[in-house]
Amino acid sequence: MTSDAREKREHDLLLGSGSSSLVSSLANNSLNFDKILMVSVGILVLAGLLMVYSSSSAISREQFDDSLYYLKKQLLWCLIGILAMLFSMFFNYQYYQKLSLLLLMISGIALILVYIPGIGVRSGGSTRWIKISKIGFQPVEIAKLALIIYMARFLSQRSDHLKSFNKGILPGLIIILIFIILLYGQPDFGSIILIGLIMFIMLLVSGTRIKHIIPLIIVAGIFVCYEVWQEPYRMRRLITFLDPWKDPDGRGYHIIQSFYAFGLGGIFGVGIGSGIQKLYYLPTPHTDFIFSVIGEEMGLVGSVAIVLLYMVIVWRGISISLSVKDKFARLLALGISCLIGIQSAINIATVTGSLPTKGITLPFISYGGSSLVTSLIAVGILLNVSRYRMLPDR
Repeated sequence: MTSDAREKREHDLLLGSGSSSLVSSLANNSLNFDKILMVSVGILVLAGLLMVYSSSSAISREQFDDSLYYLKKQLLWCLIGILAMLFSMFFNYQYYQKLSLLLLMISGIALILVYIPGIGVRSGGSTRWIKISKIGFQPVEIAKLALIIYMARFLSQRSDHLKSFNKGILPGLIIILIFIILLYGQPDFGSIILIGLIMFIMLLVSGTRIKHIIPLIIVAGIFVCYEVWQEPYRMRRLITFLDPWKDPDGRGYHIIQSFYAFGLGGIFGVGIGSGIQKLYYLPTPHTDFIFSVIGEEMGLVGSVAIVLLYMVIVWRGISISLSVKDKFARLLALGISCLIGIQSAINIATVTGSLPTKGITLPFISYGGSSLVTSLIAVGILLNVSRYRMLPDR
């Protein structure tokens, strides 16, 4: 294939307009997606279904007289998520540039709705859920992805102005700050930190000057320290993190039970379904602490296998980001990779005592429709970007 022909093919695949060009690109390039990424995600989703059942069956039986209650709901969300992933996998990523503002507005409105009585649901001291009829979801999951899409578009379109703070990154920072304020009122400090880390990485990779990023890091650090200092429950979490054995029957109880789970699991685990720490010792064993159940029932071998799968996903995502010419696609793939990688790292770090406890779910594995569906949509977008990698000469 000549250079001109190859460039024309890439152009048609990337920028084809109208239904005929999209259909043509799908026909010519329908299988050119990252199969390693797809298989890795599929294994994690299957492992998640298995562990949701194992960790929640006792709770389901007590609360709903049905040991399959949480599993059946997770299966439904899994089906919806897979269909959404397949759709986004074949939906040309270029269209997200046009939809980015709309997605941002929808997610912003959803974050505002959590404050409206009768719509927003308060649970565990926070108001993070919207419930309409019998359907509930967390708007922050949509907001994370919407912000990544918006910032990928914003930074790719302002390549010539990124050296300037006022003309370059300031408008984007204002948008991020608005979302942080909305999350701050819930409060959802964990998601604020997660979003902040992703945005910093995207700013750095896009070409923003270090002298502009360093002050932002300092301001963010001061904000985090102030929030920990002025909120007694956050200070207690920090003290517990430093020495959970100081109060083993009180504030340190849950993380110590997580330690016990990993200790009981040993190298090969006690066997799936045979764990005991999920039986009212671990808090929310099917959501935030599901990795502790994995550690007990699948042991060090199973835990390391799960971690390696997340590392493979991040590796493939970064590889996809480096292999596309379009800057929007590059930043979009990087942002999604960071979202999955950082969120999984935070969850695993908290349940192993490497970070203070924080309510962050484990992507693809923890029970919850909002997280699962949004994560699968994000993977679908990443798979779509992978279909438009630079084509080799033939």
